[in-house]
Amino acid sequence: MNQTSSDTLDATAVSATAEAPALLGGLRGHSEAPSAQDTASPLTLSADDSAWNILYGAIVKGLGTSPQNFQLVYPMTSWNWPTNNLGYTSAAQYDFCATIPQWSATGAYVSSGATYDGAYQQFLNCIMLDTTDPALQQKIVAAQNNLTQSTQNYQTQLNQATAAYNSQVTGNNPTFTAWLASPAGFAYNAQLTAAMNQVTENQAVLTALTQQQKTPNIANAQAAVADQDYYTKLSDPTLSGNPPVPSWSLALASQQWVNQVQGGGATPGSISFGNNSAAYSYSNTWAQGSTSVGSWFWQVYANASWQQISEFYTDSSLTCTISFKAWDTIGITPGKWYSGTNVFKNGPFTQGYTAYEQPGSTWMFGAGGVVPCFKTAMLVCYQPTISISVSQSTYQQFQQNWSASGGIQVGPFQIGGSSGGSSMNWSQSGDSMTLEVTSTSLVPLIFGVNIAVQPQ
Repeated sequence: MNQTSSDTLDATAVSATAEAPALLGGLRGHSEAPSAQDTASPLTLSADDSAWNILYGAIVKGLGTSPQNFQLVYPMTSWNWPTNNLGYTSAAQYDFCATIPQWSATGAYVSSGATYDGAYQQFLNCIMLDTTDPALQQKIVAAQNNLTQSTQNYQTQLNQATAAYNSQVTGNNPTFTAWLASPAGFAYNAQLTAAMNQVTENQAVLTALTQQQKTPNIANAQAAVADQDYYTKLSDPTLSGNPPVPSWSLALASQQWVNQVQGGGATPGSISFGNNSAAYSYSNTWAQGSTSVGSWFWQVYANASWQQISEFYTDSSLTCTISFKAWDTIGITPGKWYSGTNVFKNGPFTQGYTAYEQPGSTWMFGAGGVVPCFKTAMLVCYQPTISISVSQSTYQQFQQNWSASGGIQVGPFQIGGSSGGSSMNWSQSGDSMTLEVTSTSLVPLIFGVNIAVQPQ
């Protein structure tokens, strides 16, 4: 048992930069820096990958999710965001809705990762601006240079804040933006806000110049993404002085959904799988290919920490059923700042940028692209029950640990732990021992998202 723990000009167009160009603007936008935290032991990674793969297939089969847009998400994420007043959103809600999903059928939610709204601004700044006016050309190039400098400064500040966050926080608790409001993140927030204001000022100059050039559609798109009417303030008291963020709306607030469930509007569901279940072909998913998951699959909460249940990986008789008192798909919608990517799917892009991956370029779409995909919905569940049957020998190997157990986690489904709110019991049937753990928590859990692969 292991413990966790580009400057070229021609007669008609302006190119933004010179070689392997840096991206302009876009707060918390696309970055080549790694963002995910790998928490799994290399010795157990293969076994965990297999288990996560089987769970993905079980969800597709049991709940009818579509592999063409479904992503299984880890770590466990509580949907306990407050109901927002008009014009406000919580830091936790913004971080979850805005961050770009990993390009993987099973992927980590990393709250300090790039945001799609930031990346979208970068994407628009990569569109070639068409003008035959030399004076306007000169102004655009100067504005792009100023934006480059301020963006680089902002990115430096962001990298420092992200490194500090990732070294102090696990499991997105608190999320990155919320952490910036804490004593540990306050100084970083002040630096980021100052750098952000300079980027916003320089972006406004470039956006105004965009209105005078002739590339179709880009002027309207830039105007929309700059329109503060399509932004919201952060509701967290200590972040009230921060600049507003692009709006992302949910179809329902958490408490509204819980009220519906408790009022009889629940849609129950269940999924079943076992160690002998056939592997699911990730080639059939939107992301294609295989994936490596940075999280243990079977975990128990004992001695005040989550620990891996190594015995569960090797028991060929193990079966598991996870049933939900309710589950649902909650829509996530970007605000009117978003004009889509389809109209710009063929650019024209400035030198050094391409639609899809090419050697030496910065590309827009697909894995590793600036705007690969964004979330359109999240899958949530309420009061799950986990039932796991194992052999007598597996039970006996682990029996003493269960006496101190305070929770169980299967993939992203966590019941109990330090937050409590669970009931647990063992029963015997023939040669099998069955553990049943039921959540009594009133807080829903997020276990997946639906995504929209770009361009569209």
